[in-house]
Amino acid sequence: MRTAIRCLWLPLLLSLTLAVPVLAADLEGRVADRTGAVMPGATVRLLNVATSEQVEVAADAAGQFKFPSLKIGIYRVVASRAGFSDASRTVVVESESQKTTVDFDLEIGSLRAEVTVSAARGERDPAIVPLRTDTITSDVIHEQAPTSTGDAMVAAPGVTPVGSGPFQVRPKLRGLDSTRVLILVDGERLNNARTATDRAGVEVGLVDVDSIERLEVLGGAGSVLYGTDALSGTINIITNRARLTETDKPVMTAGFDGLYSPNENGRRGTVSLGLANRHVAVSFMGGTEKFDDYKAGKDFNETSQPFFDSGRIKRADTIDDNFGFKFKKFPDPFNAPFTRTSADIPNSGSMASSANFSMIARLASNQTLDFKVQHRNAENVGFPDFAQPFFFQGITLPWSRLTKGSGTYTVTSPTPWLSKLTATAYYQAQDRLLRNTVPVQFPAPSATFFPITVFGLNILSDTRQRVWTPGVDVQATFLTSPSNVLTAGMTVFRDRSQDDRTTTTQQSMIGNVALGPFGPAATVFPSPVLVGDPSIAHPVRVPNATFRDTGVFVHDEWSASRDIRITGGLRVDGYAVHTADTPGYTVQSLVTGAVPAIDPATLPNVNGDQISRTALTGEAGLTFRPERKISYFAHYMRSYRHPNLEELLFSGPATAGNIVPNVKVKPETGHNVDLGTRVRFSKLNGSLAYFNNTYRDFISTEIVAQTTSQSGVSPISQAINLAHVRIQGVEGEANVPFFASRLSWLPYANVSYNRGTVLEGTSPLSGLSLAGKPQDNITPWKIAAGLRVGDRAEHWWGAYSLRSQTEVTRISPLLSDSPFLIAQDLFGLSGFTIHHVAAGYDWRQGGQRLSLTVSLDNLTNVFYREQFQFAPARGRSVSVSLRIHGTR
Repeated sequence: MRTAIRCLWLPLLLSLTLAVPVLAADLEGRVADRTGAVMPGATVRLLNVATSEQVEVAADAAGQFKFPSLKIGIYRVVASRAGFSDASRTVVVESESQKTTVDFDLEIGSLRAEVTVSAARGERDPAIVPLRTDTITSDVIHEQAPTSTGDAMVAAPGVTPVGSGPFQVRPKLRGLDSTRVLILVDGERLNNARTATDRAGVEVGLVDVDSIERLEVLGGAGSVLYGTDALSGTINIITNRARLTETDKPVMTAGFDGLYSPNENGRRGTVSLGLANRHVAVSFMGGTEKFDDYKAGKDFNETSQPFFDSGRIKRADTIDDNFGFKFKKFPDPFNAPFTRTSADIPNSGSMASSANFSMIARLASNQTLDFKVQHRNAENVGFPDFAQPFFFQGITLPWSRLTKGSGTYTVTSPTPWLSKLTATAYYQAQDRLLRNTVPVQFPAPSATFFPITVFGLNILSDTRQRVWTPGVDVQATFLTSPSNVLTAGMTVFRDRSQDDRTTTTQQSMIGNVALGPFGPAATVFPSPVLVGDPSIAHPVRVPNATFRDTGVFVHDEWSASRDIRITGGLRVDGYAVHTADTPGYTVQSLVTGAVPAIDPATLPNVNGDQISRTALTGEAGLTFRPERKISYFAHYMRSYRHPNLEELLFSGPATAGNIVPNVKVKPETGHNVDLGTRVRFSKLNGSLAYFNNTYRDFISTEIVAQTTSQSGVSPISQAINLAHVRIQGVEGEANVPFFASRLSWLPYANVSYNRGTVLEGTSPLSGLSLAGKPQDNITPWKIAAGLRVGDRAEHWWGAYSLRSQTEVTRISPLLSDSPFLIAQDLFGLSGFTIHHVAAGYDWRQGGQRLSLTVSLDNLTNVFYREQFQFAPARGRSVSVSLRIHGTR
């Protein structure tokens, strides 16, 4: 590894010899709309890509702007005006005498923002990035009036939702979700190694939606820049923070954001305050929210009974007393048939509060130091529909909390050859209590033939999962030539995980079976009869453990000519997992008597164990004609995801049977290819991209063995490297802005198509080959389209949109042939189309703003599920969103 690290730093040494002296040049231009009408007062911002220094000017009465005396380097120029989408260009200044002219024709609407920081760890024009990127601004989020951060992400073409409710929604990107998508908050990891990949995911609801400045969705692996987890892409949640002004006079800001939704009696309110001058700035945001159970759409009276009648779903609906008799008065509570009699979705509410503080201070003309602290506390979070009669088990989160703090030191141009240096130290603590209520019933073993007493067990388990994550991120940017920017850095983080579990078991008698005059007769007691005192135990499913990653990377961006821009990168990571001797953590008792036997080498040493791995990832990208009306891009990356603590170490009961650890499960690796084109005409803007991602050693928790006892057959599951998988697809978007009848019109559409196929793999349960079978959880088509209309001043606007997803017809046999298939698995395959209308008023004058949005989601009140999801989605929902902000 030392040799690999030395190789990574060779480009840095080379950059010192290629450094150029500081020179100057001029850049000027004009800003107009697409009709040619100039835009006095339009804001033009100039960003030095290598140093991140920026300066802002306003266009004069003729729409003209000018930036004199520029240093040699690469610049990003952004023109913006309220009611119009940003426009940007990348300019290379190569000599002190260069005079550059850049003219902008702004487009109406506010659906796009021409910026990405996630693609290269610094602001870039998306036109020069060899990947598809989507940026969702706070204005667009406000117009959507979403109930959660997860709901706001669904606007991106490649994103579909996982989960439901005001806290539980999280993103699936290009067919993958959970820890296979890397979630960042202001460039820092929200992912942690304790999160279960198959059964849970990163809780983006831990970020307050009102604090979001913009969401960046980067399709395509991000392993080189960010390390593990970024298999299908990266989503960066960029939050509001304090910013310095250009004057010594203090500038005060204050604001309020609120939302009300009568569907679930949901309400949210956030207050923001700020004070800033050129030397120091502080900002505070605090808010609270509460949502009751939501209501689904009309035609809610679905029933699962036909699936049982047809034999599509089977259940152990009677109790076998081991003598061949079955008594139908005591059905197994798992997978019971149900008929929905109300639109109310039980267990779907939540409440939360948040507080964010940030501060930045200018230490010198080229040095800043900024801090931020974020806290989010969600309580009484329900898992929608995880309640009887829809499921035998009830699941809630009494609380889920995030506390996150960081400090960043930035210095620009400390030497002629070093353009920028940043050093960030951060600390994150996630604290989550998962509560499961599980009813179990069984006949008591008896030496006599009759009577048989049927007992029930009410099991209440509370699992507190705590993860503490300190991290360091150091990044240096070098301008090695006027057309080349090289970024190098080191990242270190360590997740320290600790579980505390309390299981309370209460036994009761629910009936008996006796030999009557006509044979065995079952009697169900009017109410369970408690037997003895509750039993309390403290089993542990995941032992105390740490997961550490130390990575170094280099990323180079070279403008070879006006028409060719090349990027490349390399990263080396060293991963280490350490476990400790943890009371209550057992493994051997779960695998005793397993058929076939569980390989002992896959089981951890319960007295403490360690796992170490090294990973090498790389990327290469090409953008052709990035500044032309039609441009093309291509990108390749080798991606990597290390197994998390859940996959390596989880030991204990699951919904069916037990799960046992597997410390030998190998990392997932991928080859990710993206090809695409972008168009930028005055009347048409859009992109079209194809991606082909192949993953080796894809991890899945599958039934691998079983044990037999007097209580029956119990399956054993284990995380295994199940298959070699390919997920490919197409993503496209387009908008066509125009003026007519004194109004601005913006029709738009986006589409995504995904297809997942298993290339190699064998079902551990049946032994049959999975080659050529569909990959699970893949939504084929997602189509969104709409029309936004506003007056030219963008004070009034109205919008209509629809989102449609086609039926899932390619179904994995791991789902369709599962002995634990449930009705919700089949309901979640249906296609749907939902409609949305909204209207709003947006008044701005000087630094004051008043914005009101009335939104009507699921206009036709259709009853539907997001695909592969357990609970139905919200029905018709009216939302009123208010924003009041002022600067003085």
